[in-house]
Amino acid sequence: MKKIYLVCATGIATSTMLRVKIENFLEEKGIKATVNQYRVTELFPDRVDADVIVSTTEIPPEIEAKAPVVSGLPLITGMGEEEVLEKVVEIITGP
Repeated sequence: MKKIYLVCATGIATSTMLRVKIENFLEEKGIKATVNQYRVTELFPDRVDADVIVSTTEIPPEIEAKAPVVSGLPLITGMGEEEVLEKVVEIITGP
């Protein structure tokens, strides 16, 4: 099963907002994925096994090297939300 990491500064507030929107979108599309929330300081390069990281904070380069990173800010602001959701789906389902 594909893995999505949701990352924010604390792993609580904004990543929870991301989770609701992403899980609802995936459910509408009939796509199954494991979605986990993290604070950025919990990510270690040797432990990252995500297919995609959706983040509202800056991700260190050594983590970016492990999985594609998509900005989750549009999911908070509502501007460009659909594009972000489609990008996540594109990454986890392939071309």
